Amino acid sequence: MNDIPAAAQAAAAPVRVASVTRTTLYACLVLIGALAAAYYRLRTDSVFGCQAGGYSATSFLSYCQVDGYGDFDHGAFWFKLEPQAAQAAADAQVLFIGNSRLVYGFSTSATHEWFEKNPASYYLLGFAYNARVLFMRALLQKQLAVHPRVYIINMDEFFGPNASAPAKMVMQDPDARSHYRGKQIWQSLHRNICGLVEAFCGHSYAIFRDTDTGMWHPSGLILDRQAASEETKVDADEVAREAESGKQFLASLGVDPQCVILTLVPTVDAPRPSSTAIAAALHEDFISPSGEDLLTFDGSHLEHNSAERWSSQFFEAAGPKIRQCLGH
Repeated sequence: MNDIPAAAQAAAAPVRVASVTRTTLYACLVLIGALAAAYYRLRTDSVFGCQAGGYSATSFLSYCQVDGYGDFDHGAFWFKLEPQAAQAAADAQVLFIGNSRLVYGFSTSATHEWFEKNPASYYLLGFAYNARVLFMRALLQKQLAVHPRVYIINMDEFFGPNASAPAKMVMQDPDARSHYRGKQIWQSLHRNICGLVEAFCGHSYAIFRDTDTGMWHPSGLILDRQAASEETKVDADEVAREAESGKQFLASLGVDPQCVILTLVPTVDAPRPSSTAIAAALHEDFISPSGEDLLTFDGSHLEHNSAERWSSQFFEAAGPKIRQCLGH
């Protein structure tokens, strides 16, 4: 018989138990580490890096400032993933188009109150990443089939020929629809989880868009206040290029040229001299109050109080023309 004596077996038992305990502890530590890494990645590289307080029956998340999410707006309108917003833009009688500075500049009580006093549907169809004419022409005419009575266009290099990265993606990438559809699915999880447990999610900068008017409602803070200012130089070649591009774009809009209003929302180093020259070459009204003591909250976009004052001045100046084009 080669049986191990009972005494030897009893001595070996604590060794085996200790080995199992160490293995279990190691596995638990690995699991905890993996869960912690996954949670950290969710907080820093996904939509869970932003809070969810801005969702409602008439709003969606248009932007979350984390590397793994970023823009949703381009896909939301190009692929009509938010059909209520796409329809509201298509039906708007007054359509604002341009970049993110346009949307911040007009996402104000002054805008809302002016249209309450002068009943008409409107939409702020502006996009981050400097949306320009190449993308906007295709979006307006092919994807949304808009038919406004009045266009208000933020100049701000709008007639430049190049397109932003998100614009190129939705227009050219065959996988773009599934990419943005995936972002929309993540929004459902984000809304439910972060709506119940705020502490689970981060506080990165986020923007929620009103589906009926296109107004933006930001969440989170970016503090880099700078005073709005204007450039003094004019690039004659650039003015000529944008003027030619502008003529082609305006001719394709199908509205009375008198009902196109060009403006320039204030920013740091706003290209006012160039914008004025381009508007003159296009024979279009340029209405852009210069304003005083205006501030940006991030070195680019007007902070809310400045936007309120500036947009109020804009409607005071442009109101008669808008009313005339609406037939009021």
